[in-house]
Amino acid sequence: MAKLKQDNLPDCWIFDRAILKWQRKTFVIVGVMDLQSRKLLAADVLHPLDPQKVANLLTTAVTKFGNPLALVVGIDKVFQTPLAKAAYEAAEVQPVDLRHGKVSVSIFIRSLWRSLEWEAIHCRQPAPSEESFRQLILDWVTYYNVERFHQALGYDKPDRRWATLHGEI
Repeated sequence: MAKLKQDNLPDCWIFDRAILKWQRKTFVIVGVMDLQSRKLLAADVLHPLDPQKVANLLTTAVTKFGNPLALVVGIDKVFQTPLAKAAYEAAEVQPVDLRHGKVSVSIFIRSLWRSLEWEAIHCRQPAPSEESFRQLILDWVTYYNVERFHQALGYDKPDRRWATLHGEI
């Protein structure tokens, strides 16, 4: 299979999660990312991981942005629950497991999670309350989509790239 480059990425969404450790607690951030624009369409910080909230996150993205052409899902069991499967069916999409295929698109959302951990948690040091931690993460997601330049996008921003690709200028 050809090497993936920014100009030949498939038109799909990635639905995945990452573990965040903070104040001796384990949080999970779940997100839906558009691969071509790198826009994080929906995200939530969960503690504990709740299958209903995970399914609702995809439903929120679909309601706001329409049905994806393709959906690549994480390998976590939460993406295989009946609630998640119902969300896939409602979105009229058959999910593809991140492990399938010769080329994995998971590197794109994993890069986002690493950036979030470094830029939001390690560099900004949230206040000691759980609410301030959650707010810091959600503020960073807004920053990532609206203000942060991306080298891979030709120093464009995900919101602007999304608008260009979907005619919302």
